[in-house]
Amino acid sequence: MNPIFELTSKEFIKQKNTLNLIASENYPSPKTLDILGSVWSNKYSEGYPGKRYYAGNQFADELETKVQNLALEVFDKTGEYGVNVQVLSGSPANGMVYLSVLEYGDTIMSLNISNGGHISHLHATSNWNKFFKLVNYDVKDLGNQTFEVDLEDYKAKLLQYKPKLVIIGFSAYPRTYNFSEMCRLAHASGSLVLADIAHINGLVATGLHDSPFKAGLEGADFVSMTTHKTLRGPRSAMLFAKNYIPEFLDSVLKSEKPPKSLIDIVNKTIFPGTSGGPHMHQIAAVGQSLLEILGQDSYPDKLSFRQYCENVLDTCKSLENSLKAEGLEIISATQNHLCLIKLPDSADSLEMQKELESVGIITNRNGIPFDQKTPWRPSGMRLGTAALASRGLTTAQAIEIGKLISDVIFKRKSNSQTAQKVLEITTQLSWWYRDN
Repeated sequence: MNPIFELTSKEFIKQKNTLNLIASENYPSPKTLDILGSVWSNKYSEGYPGKRYYAGNQFADELETKVQNLALEVFDKTGEYGVNVQVLSGSPANGMVYLSVLEYGDTIMSLNISNGGHISHLHATSNWNKFFKLVNYDVKDLGNQTFEVDLEDYKAKLLQYKPKLVIIGFSAYPRTYNFSEMCRLAHASGSLVLADIAHINGLVATGLHDSPFKAGLEGADFVSMTTHKTLRGPRSAMLFAKNYIPEFLDSVLKSEKPPKSLIDIVNKTIFPGTSGGPHMHQIAAVGQSLLEILGQDSYPDKLSFRQYCENVLDTCKSLENSLKAEGLEIISATQNHLCLIKLPDSADSLEMQKELESVGIITNRNGIPFDQKTPWRPSGMRLGTAALASRGLTTAQAIEIGKLISDVIFKRKSNSQTAQKVLEITTQLSWWYRDN
């Protein structure tokens, strides 16, 4: 058998027969995957609609423009944003913002990666530190193992360091943000704002989380996102930016020929500044997922996208409540699609992650606020239900999964018994892809 097809078949079976609780993964619709593997992959479309360097891009121009319009229809109610759909993934999208508006030695302020931030927002070993300075704002302990962004620390750091760019975003933060307040404060200090909503963009699109797409100083200047988490699209990204230059930026963006808009700066940074031909198959697949969000096409379960996102929130909370009832410590009770648990002090999170995988429960170990253990073997685990909600996960099943996780952690039952229960649940869940 062709070894690539054989490995693909093995991965297909593994995904079908396991419970995926990775908060950053999901199952796009079969239509989205079909388009991802379509003839769009054959086309080289270097440039932008109406201004390509190769011939034969009539339909590529129409496609890219259509996807841009769909993205703005989903997210922007203000009319103040433009969007670039050529960025290939989330971390590169953030990098495009850095290269668009920062100069050597400028300061970036972001949420401490140890307490919920993301690796692309700079950290101690980031290569971006060769060019920019890093300042972190942090979380504060509200008691009862609840941690939220420390706005007093945030304000103090803005005044002290005057960062050129502030990043509002997270990777393992179960709470919600107030984008308006954080944007206002940053803008008042003369800082640009990048909102990274890779994790919560599905919730933002449906109004289930506050949005950074706001008019004036209450809105982020840039919004980056991946498209494969709660948005339930392909592995890709989008980068939004204001379609004008805010007045407070006059002293920030220095140029002999001032740009017309922030999105214009972004576009030039992406092409020809750093990238060649866009991946049109990714762009097309993103468009399909946006059609499903808007109700112009549908996911196989026929639910509205808002109902899907509500199911994500409900099942995540049910999973968290179950884990708590079984004796696990919850870190910052969830207000979104993911929850964070603290493992017993005696547990090795790397080994526990492997053990859970051995019974068919796919998780990722994760640090918790002010963790005393190492990043490789941190104290906690991050769990999310976006992927399983796409397969029709119910709150009752989420509660059962919480019990199964606890059985493994506390060694209450044999792993063979737990593995059998996992398989029973996976057979009850929908599987939307054609068997190989």
